[in-house]
Amino acid sequence: MFKRILLATDFSPHAEVAKQIAQALAQGEDKQLWALTVVEPLEEPLAEVGEPPMVATQEWQSAVALSEKEMEQERRFRLTQDMTELEAAGTHVTSMVRVGDPAEEILTAAKEIRADLIVMGSHSNRTFWDVVLGSVTEKVAKQAPCPVLIVSHRPPHPAMVHQRILFATDFSPHAEMAFRVALSLAKEEDQQLWLLTVIAPGEEIPMSPGFAVETPYPRVQELEAESRVEVEAKAQQRLNGLVAQAKELGIRAETLIRRGNAAKEICKAAVDLDADLIVLGSHSRRNIWDVLLGNTAESVSRRAYCPVLIVSHLPGNNAHSGEGTRQ
Repeated sequence: MFKRILLATDFSPHAEVAKQIAQALAQGEDKQLWALTVVEPLEEPLAEVGEPPMVATQEWQSAVALSEKEMEQERRFRLTQDMTELEAAGTHVTSMVRVGDPAEEILTAAKEIRADLIVMGSHSNRTFWDVVLGSVTEKVAKQAPCPVLIVSHRPPHPAMVHQRILFATDFSPHAEMAFRVALSLAKEEDQQLWLLTVIAPGEEIPMSPGFAVETPYPRVQELEAESRVEVEAKAQQRLNGLVAQAKELGIRAETLIRRGNAAKEICKAAVDLDADLIVLGSHSRRNIWDVLLGNTAESVSRRAYCPVLIVSHLPGNNAHSGEGTRQ
């Protein structure tokens, strides 16, 4: 399914495991792998807070130029080592070194080479500000023109065989596109597909805040139970529709409903099922707190014990939709 693969690396432990998986995915005469690393420009720290420079402008610029040159040389050297390793394994690989913002350069490179897939680590070697301002991985996953495979430093399944694929959905447009990719993967490799949705707290009881106060407690409990049954029945009905589409393509599919925090329950389900891959959309239907506290896709990619494939509903992803679906 993926023939033009972009590996983005900063040589962190997570990136090293991502390299192993990219190598496995790029095997075959019709596959092409690009290995990209990005050198970030240096800035004078005090310039950002309005303080006078501690060194003369010309002296500072010379020091920055020298440091950036050394960083670029180091990155090129390490990338050359990786290429030697990849080529020794029979992988056709092209190196790319860019200077600039990592997320922007990764996205630009993916568009230039018309990548089918971006592979990168779930964590980087960056600082605290990377967490506060949004990680490179998160930015790429949200804006990429193709699916993004995010890998942690935990050992992958041998040979990267996707024997059990877990697709997590909230039935959003991004989830619809992710489902198409999950179907294509499952059909291509004849794998087991699990379809999961998580009912989060607050989705079950659509009652006003004062309702429980004004209503006898036994009646509140009764209405809560009825609401839970109704919400779960609707979720099961939608999952059954996805199962029917999978079966039309000859794909083995089963459903699973969990309750609680979406990211935690997706990761727990992956462990329970011994999943080899999690597939989900890059955005959800959740509220502002999902943005402030870290969205579901990013949380899953950081916690999961297996690789996570994140798909957006951007127009560029239509080329990866596989067989048509009717979600």
